[in-house]
This record gives sequence, C-alpha cells and structure tokens, in this order.
Amino acid sequence: MMLEFIEQADGKMVLRTSNDESENLVSIEFSDKVKELLGEDTQLIGQSMIHAAIQTLMQKQLSQWHANVYDEEPVHYS
Repeated sequence: MMLEFIEQADGKMVLRTSNDESENLVSIEFSDKVKELLGEDTQLIGQSMIHAAIQTLMQKQLSQWHANVYDEEPVHYS
C-alpha cells in the first residue's frame, strides 16, 4: 500500500492511500492562529505528527509480533 501526504486547498493536511482519494486515513487541521504562529513550518510539523503516529503504530505491531513469537513454548530445546 502506497501512502501520500498532501495539503489540500483548504489547508487541511491528509494522509491517504495513493489509489483512493476519497478516504483520508488521517487528517490534521491547524487553526488560523496556530498557522500564524508556525508560519512556514506548519506542513513540516503536520508531517512530523503523522510520521510519529505511523512509527508508534509500527512499534506496537512489532512488539505484539515479538510477544507472540517468544511466548510460545518450544517443542524441542537445543
């Protein structure tokens, strides 16, 4: 699955699959006051927020995978 991070014309930043523009997986919308404070860094901060969410999700999945593998009793010991 290929993901794309875009800023829409209304200023909302969205993460979606590249082959389905109708469904946003994640969206971030900053108020005008916050946009004024962040200036040119608004998109970078939005992208960093989404990156952190993806990284946390991947770490959680990896931890669950390891727990499933290592919690099983081995059939044979070497």
